[in-house]
Amino acid sequence: MSEPELVPSALAAALGIVPSNTNPVQGLTAWLRDKAALIVLDSCEHVIDAAATLAEAVLKVAPGVSILTTSREPLRAEDETLHRLAALDLPSNAVDLTANDALRYPAIQLFNERAIAAADSFAFVDADVPAVFEICRRLDGIPLALELAAARVDAFGVRDLAAHLDDRFYVLTSGRRTALPRHQTLGAVLDWSYQLLPERERAVLRRLSVFAGDFTLEAAVAVAADPGPSEVVDHLANLVGKSMIAADPRGEVAQYRLLDTTRLYAFEKLKGSGEVQQIARRHAEYYRALFAPADAESETLSQAEWLAIYGRHLDNVRAALDWAFSPEGDPQTGVALTVAAVPLWVQLSLLGECRERAERALAALEGDAAATMRARMQLSWALGWSLMYGVSRAREAGSAWVTALELAERLNDTTYRLRALWSSCIDQFNNGDLRTALAFARRFSGLATESGDAIDLMMADRLLATAQHYFGDQRAARDHIDRALARLRTWRNNLRLSVCGSTCGCRRTISRLASCGCKD
Repeated sequence: MSEPELVPSALAAALGIVPSNTNPVQGLTAWLRDKAALIVLDSCEHVIDAAATLAEAVLKVAPGVSILTTSREPLRAEDETLHRLAALDLPSNAVDLTANDALRYPAIQLFNERAIAAADSFAFVDADVPAVFEICRRLDGIPLALELAAARVDAFGVRDLAAHLDDRFYVLTSGRRTALPRHQTLGAVLDWSYQLLPERERAVLRRLSVFAGDFTLEAAVAVAADPGPSEVVDHLANLVGKSMIAADPRGEVAQYRLLDTTRLYAFEKLKGSGEVQQIARRHAEYYRALFAPADAESETLSQAEWLAIYGRHLDNVRAALDWAFSPEGDPQTGVALTVAAVPLWVQLSLLGECRERAERALAALEGDAAATMRARMQLSWALGWSLMYGVSRAREAGSAWVTALELAERLNDTTYRLRALWSSCIDQFNNGDLRTALAFARRFSGLATESGDAIDLMMADRLLATAQHYFGDQRAARDHIDRALARLRTWRNNLRLSVCGSTCGCRRTISRLASCGCKD
C-alpha cells in the first residue's frame, strides 16, 4: 500500500472494522476509544506524513492504545519516543578468534545461521573466521544484508564471497521469494530508500559518498554545498534522521559517515550524475586546505592532540590522493596534498606509504623547475626520511637528503636546511662515515646558532656529542651533553619532550625533526 490517503482504511481493514461512509479516521478513533491494543505500522517511511497524522489522532482519544512504527525516519508526532536500532555487534578484529569465540557476536551468529539454512553442508570452522568477519564488517552488521550474503555461500563459499563484496549489488541478489520485492536484493533495498528522498537530499547523499570514513559538518558543506551551505546542513540532518547517514555527536566535533554499502550505492549514483570529477576535486581541495597547517602544528601540539585532529582523516587523504593522481584527476592538487600530509605518515610511522606517496608526487612534478622547487625540497626530505627508516632501504636515502639540502639552501629555507643537515648527519652515522657526519653536525650547529632557537641549539649539542663520542673525544662529548641537559632544564616547562628509548641515551623532542635518528 503506497497511497497515503489509504492508510486509515488499511488499518481499519486490519482491525476488522466495517467500513462506513464517514471519515475513516473518525471511525477508527471511535472504535478504538475504549480499547486496549498495540498497533504496529511496519515500514511506513513511504507514507510517513499520513502515518504521523493517524497516530496522533488515535492516541489523543484512545489512552489504552499504543502504536509501534518501524521506519527509516521518525514520525515526528506528538509524544513519540524514538529508538534507533543499532547494527549487530561484531568483534573489533578477527585476530586469534576461534569459530566458537566469533559466534558470541550477533552479526556472525546470524550469518552462520542463515548460511547453514542456505547450504546444509556449510560448517563454520576456525579457518573461516577472517572471511566471515570481513563480510560482516563490510556489510556493517546490517541484518538484511547479512541474510542476503549468507544465501550466496552455497554458490561462492565464504572466502570468494568476501573477495567479491565490491560487487555486492550484483552478488547479493537471492532474498526469499516470499519477501517484499524491495527486500529480495541489496540493490532493491537501497533503491527503495533512495527513491523516497527528495531530489536535493539525493544530491547531497550522492556527493557525500566521496568521503571514505568519517567527515565533519564543515567537510560536508565544503564538498556538497550547492547552492548554499545552510541547505546542506538541513539536508544532512534529514539524512541522519532517515538513517541514510550515521552520526556520532560525541566529542567536541560531531562526526558523520555513510555505511559502506550505502556509500558504494550512492557513489554509483554520483558517477551516473556526471558530477564525480567536480565533487572529487572539492574533496581533495578540502583536505589539502585542512592539512595546510599540519606541519606547523606538529611543533606546537602534543602528539596525542595532533593525532586527535588529523589522524582520523587518513582514509580520506588516501581517497583524495588516489583521485588526484588518476587519469581524470589533478596532479598539482595531489602534489600539494602529499606535501601537506607528510606529517600524518610520519606521526603514524607509515614509512612504506610515505615513500610511495612521495615518489609518486615527485614523478608528477613537471614544468618550471623554479615553480616546483619548494615541493621538490619537501618531498625529497619526506622520501629520505621514509627510506632511512624503511626496511632495508636506508642506504638509498642519501641522494634524497642531498637534493633536499641543495634546494633548501637555494630557497634559503632555514627549517628544511636544518632538517636536511640533521638527516644527512644521521645518514652518515648509519653508513659509518664519521668524518662526514661530524661535518654535517658542525654545519647544523652553525645554522642553529644563527637562528638562536633553543630546541635547535639543544639538538646541535646532541649531534656534536654523538659525533665526538664516536671519534673517542669523550671530554668534548661530555661538554656537549652537559650543555644540552642545561638547555633542557631551562626550557623543560615550555617544551613538549619525549625521551628516546634507544640504547644511545639521547634525548629528543617530538616536535622537531621527526626523529633522533636512532636505529633502535
